[in-house]
Amino acid sequence: MKLSPLQIARYQYSPKLPGMLRNVITEICVKNGSATESVADQEKIQALFPNTYGKNEITFQKGTNTAEAKKQVVGVILSGGQAPGGHNVICGLYDALKATDKDNVLYGFKGGPSGLLEDDYIIFDDEYINHYRNNGGFDIIGSGRTKLET
Repeated sequence: MKLSPLQIARYQYSPKLPGMLRNVITEICVKNGSATESVADQEKIQALFPNTYGKNEITFQKGTNTAEAKKQVVGVILSGGQAPGGHNVICGLYDALKATDKDNVLYGFKGGPSGLLEDDYIIFDDEYINHYRNNGGFDIIGSGRTKLET
């Protein structure tokens, strides 16, 4: 495939990262904060969200990651309307997984939530990811509006 000068320039662009993400991912640690609660209507909200209400706030900070290193298999779904930067969100997730462990795997479910329901996916590799890097949009796996209600 012949690339235009614009495509070549896009592929060479490196997005600006927050300070914490400029170093290796193994230098990010989890900080377990205090329990959360709503400002009002605590009992009503707790009844609506019994599995998550009152859980501790989790933040990330620079430090030594003490989690046991193990292979991770991660899936990503795009849902809703198009948005700029969708491709680079997936590329960033892929890059972070591979930087942590080259054996990590990223699945992309095609067509939004329906890809998960229909077992329609792609396993990303460098060649596939690099084709979409810095090209905006959601074309990498598509999007959908399928509702997951049960």
